[in-house]
Amino acid sequence: MSIKDVRFGFDFLSNTNIYTCMDTVRKWDLTFACVPISSLKLKSNSVSLDQTCTVLNPTFAEIWCHCIIAKISEHLDVDSSDDDIRLENQKALQQDISWAIFLNVYCIMIELPLEGDFVNLIRLLDNQIDMYQNSAILIQIWMLVPIVNSNIDPWIKWTKFISSVRNISNMKLVLEIGSKLPSNEELDRWLGEPVAAIIIKSSVFLMNKKGYPVLPKLHQEFIKKMFNIGCQIMVSGESGVKQHFNYLCYLYNNTTSLTPYSSEFVSGFEDHLQTPLQPLKNDLPSYVYETFEQDPIKYYKYEKAIFEALNDKSKHVEFIVVYVVGAGRGPLVDATLKAAKDLNIVVKVFAVEKNENALPTLYLKNNERWQNDVTIINCDMRFWNPKQKCDILVSELLGSFGDNELSPECLDGAQNCLKKDGISIPSSYTSFLSPVQSRKLHGEISSIKKNITNCNFQKPYIVQLNNVYTIAQAKPLFTFTHPNLNSKDSSNDRDGVLIFNVSQDCVLHGFAGYFETILYKNIHLSIVPETFSEGMFSWFPAFFPIIEPMVLHKDEELQINFWRCSDKRKVWYEWCVTKPYQGVMHNTNGEMYFMSL
Repeated sequence: MSIKDVRFGFDFLSNTNIYTCMDTVRKWDLTFACVPISSLKLKSNSVSLDQTCTVLNPTFAEIWCHCIIAKISEHLDVDSSDDDIRLENQKALQQDISWAIFLNVYCIMIELPLEGDFVNLIRLLDNQIDMYQNSAILIQIWMLVPIVNSNIDPWIKWTKFISSVRNISNMKLVLEIGSKLPSNEELDRWLGEPVAAIIIKSSVFLMNKKGYPVLPKLHQEFIKKMFNIGCQIMVSGESGVKQHFNYLCYLYNNTTSLTPYSSEFVSGFEDHLQTPLQPLKNDLPSYVYETFEQDPIKYYKYEKAIFEALNDKSKHVEFIVVYVVGAGRGPLVDATLKAAKDLNIVVKVFAVEKNENALPTLYLKNNERWQNDVTIINCDMRFWNPKQKCDILVSELLGSFGDNELSPECLDGAQNCLKKDGISIPSSYTSFLSPVQSRKLHGEISSIKKNITNCNFQKPYIVQLNNVYTIAQAKPLFTFTHPNLNSKDSSNDRDGVLIFNVSQDCVLHGFAGYFETILYKNIHLSIVPETFSEGMFSWFPAFFPIIEPMVLHKDEELQINFWRCSDKRKVWYEWCVTKPYQGVMHNTNGEMYFMSL
């Protein structure tokens, strides 16, 4: 499973001597504490201070400052309609933040007002962050939000707040959990928010038959989901909750991943934006081949498909010819020879690879493993014109979105090598799209340098989706079939419209892209969440962002128009949200991103 390391801390509700605080942290094997800012203030402004003054003791401060979350008083109403009250609270807030920054605490926590406005609070926080933007000081501000409120939906209030903040990367969310929880669907919506921590009130815990604290079932399930996105966990209350943390550690160790990918291969890649590979344009380095070759499921399924195809062909063809196009370092050649051996038939295999750097490995394998039975061709498959045509054409040219590494164009070009009754593996593949909410991914793209004319929002990414809320299940978009019997006359350009039903209020930040493929007959590979090929890791999902996040409401229809376009030099995608209201067109004419032919 892919679970990030989780830090546990205690939320002190009242002023606490810092020595006592840190002793508690050590005794309970915690990593941090959340304390009122008043606990960190000096008792006097006199030049002569008590030698035991902790916050100014360099040695002790060096240890504790990175373990402290400073809570700003919730009584500072900086949006009061009373000028005197507003200005007084504004001054106090600025002083508290300044003092916390001076002490170099881990982060600053401020309660988000659920009643009234907070426009001045946003202004003050943005200004405080701006003051240190070009310095070595990193300011992290956590906004505390209760997960349930009888008067207002906390998520709506949070969305209004964070949508108005300029320095989004410096803002995180802390959810306070009481005995009541909203519906599972509403809880899942928080998975698409930058939740840094959860505070669990000690009163929420129940005592089991053995006298140990446990959480109610619904709370357990939600906490486990939060573990997946790396949330830090705090318990608030009075001292004496050591057993509560023992239970939370047990819960953490028994948490299963929300992602279908194995943690062995995806750890560290969660929500990490990557540029899609373009193997037709750029030769792949050895480490990329090596990573893909470790995927046991993909090559097991390929070998199974090749076995079935060889078995079918052997009934009618005495001498079977197989072309492995885009052979790389030869894993599909291995699969072909293994399948032929299991069937006890003789095949003639050609390995076609344009990357000259991969050839030495192919020649080495041919000499040491394949008994020099494989013919190696250094050529672009689109332009190879052999005299002998093949019975089976095998390739692994699929990208995270199916066709985004130009498999249709490559296989259409290589199709002249295939007999009229020949078999292509894969035989078809379909792209899928799913609308998602992920304030984290949108913020990451916003922070990329050289974001001129929002160019970074007009290109696809490859990303292991983690801190994400899926608004609706993925739907199929474009399908490509091989062999393409009309390849000379037909185009691989496509246009499609998908409509999704919105089940609750949320924010659209983009679309997750997936694919599934039929290798041969009933042998499939898929990265679509609902049909995922368990154990496979070769492909992370694609992500198509939108420039402006779009607020969606329950029962609305969300419509996206999507195009696959091409000219003589390139292929590109264009996309546009057209319901519930018109969005902007992304990547017009491939100006911001394209795949080179």
